[in-house]
Amino acid sequence: MQMLPWLLKSQGAAMRMGQGDMFRRRASRLVSRFGADQRGGTAVTLAISLAVLAPVSLGVLDVYVTSQQKGKLQDALDSATLAAARSPAQTDAEIDQIGDAALAANLALIPGAELIGSTFDLEGNKVISYANVRLPKIGPTPGDGVLRVDSEAQRAGQIEVALVLDNTGSMAGTKLTNLKNAANSLVDKLVDASRRSTNSDPLRISLVPFSSTVRILPTTSLLNPAYNTASHSGSNIPSWIDPQGLAHRTSGSTYDIFDNQSDRLAIMKTWGGSWSGCIESRRAPFDIREDAPNASVPASMFVPYFWPDEPDNGSAASNQINDYLKDNTTNSDWRVKEKRSAKYQKIQSENLGWKNTGTFMSGYSFGPNAGCGLQPMIRLTNDYASVKTAINAMTAVGETNIPLGLMWGWHTLSPNMPLANGKAYETKDLRKIIILMTDGDNTFTTRGENNKSFYHGFGYIWQEMLGIGAGASNTQRTTALNNRLSQLCTNIKNKKIIVYTVRVEVTTGSSTLLQNCASSPDKFYDVQNASGLGAAFDQIAASIQNLRISK
Repeated sequence: MQMLPWLLKSQGAAMRMGQGDMFRRRASRLVSRFGADQRGGTAVTLAISLAVLAPVSLGVLDVYVTSQQKGKLQDALDSATLAAARSPAQTDAEIDQIGDAALAANLALIPGAELIGSTFDLEGNKVISYANVRLPKIGPTPGDGVLRVDSEAQRAGQIEVALVLDNTGSMAGTKLTNLKNAANSLVDKLVDASRRSTNSDPLRISLVPFSSTVRILPTTSLLNPAYNTASHSGSNIPSWIDPQGLAHRTSGSTYDIFDNQSDRLAIMKTWGGSWSGCIESRRAPFDIREDAPNASVPASMFVPYFWPDEPDNGSAASNQINDYLKDNTTNSDWRVKEKRSAKYQKIQSENLGWKNTGTFMSGYSFGPNAGCGLQPMIRLTNDYASVKTAINAMTAVGETNIPLGLMWGWHTLSPNMPLANGKAYETKDLRKIIILMTDGDNTFTTRGENNKSFYHGFGYIWQEMLGIGAGASNTQRTTALNNRLSQLCTNIKNKKIIVYTVRVEVTTGSSTLLQNCASSPDKFYDVQNASGLGAAFDQIAASIQNLRISK
């Protein structure tokens, strides 16, 4: 029995080389050698033992080799099933033909494999298959050597994913770094999975960084002939933009930038300026609906973000933060100073120049584009490198206006204007997904200046675009924004868009709002430390099942 380790070693070598006859030859020579041994009973005993062990060992070898071959057979069928699923075939006959051809090619790589029968069926979005294959036997094991294997593959659909990411000032530092890493990793995972898809356009991604506003376009020059002040149009200025802000107009007071048809882009053009591309929220109810813009319905149009020049410094009561022009009036009323549209023309006609330049606080440069230092939005695209480049360029600035960010995430997925990049909602096998990440509650902070707020995606608080006025507390302002967000989430989910929400390092308020916004409880992630963002985004990537074909 001391020869048994050698025997098993020989078996292992035979198995690795796939040569059962080699083992038989070695066993035969060993029996002959023992038969010639002159040491009597020992030789006879060993010879008899080996004679008994040989068939058993051959059976063990056969089982092992069969197991190995079955694994190869399973791989062959899996590969053929995926090939059938990736094909454009729409009938069982077509699927079966493609699957059989792929399986035959795969089995040719398995020596001695004989295909007895196979079937590939299309059941909904799945291809279900089985195959019976006879494999060569080595030892005297029972059975006919025919193995059956099964496989199943889901035909991949298309997905459109909107990344709606909080870029407010509180995200500065480590949190923004972790967000960039997590978002890039998610993009990589989605892209890797899409490469195994059957679809010619399996994955498109959009990116919407947001703060109190959203930068829908990169900086656009307004110099002639880029912008025509008579027609309110120009190159790179979309037709759905309303430069006059008609949605904000009520009585049409003369020389009132808030209440007159003051062309915001024309004003910027007077001093050779540019529009940085940020946008304001639409008037209710359009602020939370995807209705296409219609020039005959001013509230449905999109107004370019324009932070007005605030009154010159005088007393503490009139000490305004974004004071970039001279008011050129003796009137002491701060509202008169602020609303006068004439001062914007004088900057050119009298060559006055800007009163203040640079920044008045971190991320805020003096001028009408103050607070628009965000990375521009990326529409749905399969240029994944451009998405990652934009993610890496994100900066933190401003307050938190989740409704506006989420609304533009929806716009990127919608088949309707203003973007009309999303495929029709009823497109077969299409899933639209929004991933919303924020690190805080909605804010429209009370300030000591006369306006009682910074300029925001909803204008100044006293303009009452949220239905509340300058006297509203911070809690009331947050509640008003939360109410818009809650209804917006409902509207989005009513379109069968899947919503994931991620809440990061929020120690105040309740998680209920974002929990309810998510499509289901398992799609809400409450990340206590920003270092956990990567794990949360990895889980989200893994849960987007329709992106890839999986067994």
